[in-house]
Formats: sequence, structure tokens, C-alpha cells
Amino acid sequence: MAKVLILILGLSLIVERVTEKILYAIPVRNKRVYSWVFSTGLGLIICFAFGFGMIETLGLNSVSHIAHWVDYIITGLLIASGSEPVHSIIEALAFKKDELKKKSKNV
Repeated sequence: MAKVLILILGLSLIVERVTEKILYAIPVRNKRVYSWVFSTGLGLIICFAFGFGMIETLGLNSVSHIAHWVDYIITGLLIASGSEPVHSIIEALAFKKDELKKKSKNV
């Protein structure tokens, strides 16, 4: 699971930086909309081109093509949203880990 989160974090950082550099060079007024569209497109292209889905990589397999597409779309959107959501997931997992350690010491 840690490998998947590190890979998603790395890809989200790459997409975030590429989006920033490209939009810095383009003189447009509403960069926020263009940033969202470009990063979402880039995240989805990465997931569909390489067949990378977070849910499938974690071991939840399905034979349905629709399930694979949904997995790629969810992973692409997570990658496109930048590093903040990934950091939130990692912090939540670390908090849960610490909580379980405290419970095991008290038992």
C-alpha cells in the first residue's frame, strides 16, 4: 500500500509542476480553470495510457471493464488534484497507525 501512495504522490507532484510550468508560459486570465482542465486531462491520460489504477493495484480486482475505467478515472482525478489530497491520506493513515499503537500499549 505504501508503494501505491508513494507512486501516486510522485505522479501528482509531477502533474502539479508540469501544469504550473505550462500555464506560467501561457498568458491567460483565468488560470485556475485552465489549470484544472489541463491537470485533469494529464492525470487521466497517465492512468489510461499506462493502465494504472489505485484500487486494482491494492488488490481489489474485477473482471468488469467499467470497474477498470472507474478505477482509472478515480486515480487520474486523485493524481490531477495535486499533492494536498495525497498528503491528507498519508496523515490520516499515520494518525490511525499511532492510534492503534496506543491501544495496543494500553491492553
